Amino acid sequence: MLGEYCELRLPIHYELHWLIAYISLAFVGLFYAIFGYRLWRLTMFITSFSLGTLLLYIILSTQPTMTEPQLIGVSCSIALLFGLINILLQYVGLFINGFTFGLILSIITFIIWDIKHRANGITTSFWLIIGLILMLGLLCAILTLRFQKFMLIITSSCLGGVCHVLVLDYFLQLSILLRFIHKRLLFELTSTLCIRHWIIVFILPIVMLFGIVIQYSCTGKDYDHRDSWHRVISAGKKRYKSANLNKIRRHYEQDTLRKQIIPDESNRFRYLYQIRRANGDALSSDFIQNVRQQSSTVVRMTNNNNNNNNNNNNNPSSINTTGKASTRKDTDSTTTTLTHLI
Repeated sequence: MLGEYCELRLPIHYELHWLIAYISLAFVGLFYAIFGYRLWRLTMFITSFSLGTLLLYIILSTQPTMTEPQLIGVSCSIALLFGLINILLQYVGLFINGFTFGLILSIITFIIWDIKHRANGITTSFWLIIGLILMLGLLCAILTLRFQKFMLIITSSCLGGVCHVLVLDYFLQLSILLRFIHKRLLFELTSTLCIRHWIIVFILPIVMLFGIVIQYSCTGKDYDHRDSWHRVISAGKKRYKSANLNKIRRHYEQDTLRKQIIPDESNRFRYLYQIRRANGDALSSDFIQNVRQQSSTVVRMTNNNNNNNNNNNNNPSSINTTGKASTRKDTDSTTTTLTHLI
């Protein structure tokens, strides 16, 4: 069995449905590595859908009454709903993405630990994988919620590397590595793999590094997923034209006339009242006082004219002169008052 495993022989025949599935998986890996953060909602959907389908398939496979097409149909249907929920609920999707990254790290750690124990003749405990999944999964999920952009790029790049490892494992050795990991997770007896089987694993850090560099320098540069989320939420709402407050504030600060009129910011309401008063929006107290003084002057002059008329009744020669003068003064005072009012 060991000689069969270590023999370098490429497969010739591939099954059609698995060939289509792994080619699709290769494109998904490229999407993860290049556009994983830029299209982060689609990334969360694919991750949640794949994880939900896998878990549901494992759980439902224990039912002997269900056939293979029924298992796949039910798993995909429920996982589709699970993926849509993760898109709509942002923090749930981020938590699932982080947990998936922790799940991959826990599986890698378990396989390394298991190989080391098997070489020393020690049986690996069942609770080791459970503890690793809970500890690393929750830790990565919390880190994803805290450092969203950094962890989304790391997670998507790692998932892209895992997808390409699975694709190369199928096309080069018909998924020998995948079957080995699956059996060890179920604690079944397996044969020891050769070095050439594990060389494929080195594609994981290469693709992961490639995805991180591409997303940080190109696709994810000057992009914030939180802004895009707010645009999606407000897409169905009616948009109103709003004032550009930054532009108004910039012109307001650069206005030299404002600095001359309002030198002190603490007295801006007092100077604002003075500006309104100068533009005619408000009447000043001085103007009202002048109108009152002129009105009192008119009344005083009228009383004096009446007294003069009474005194001149005995002197007819001065009646016309005094009447003309008083009429002229009344007209001038009335004209002055109307001019101020206008």
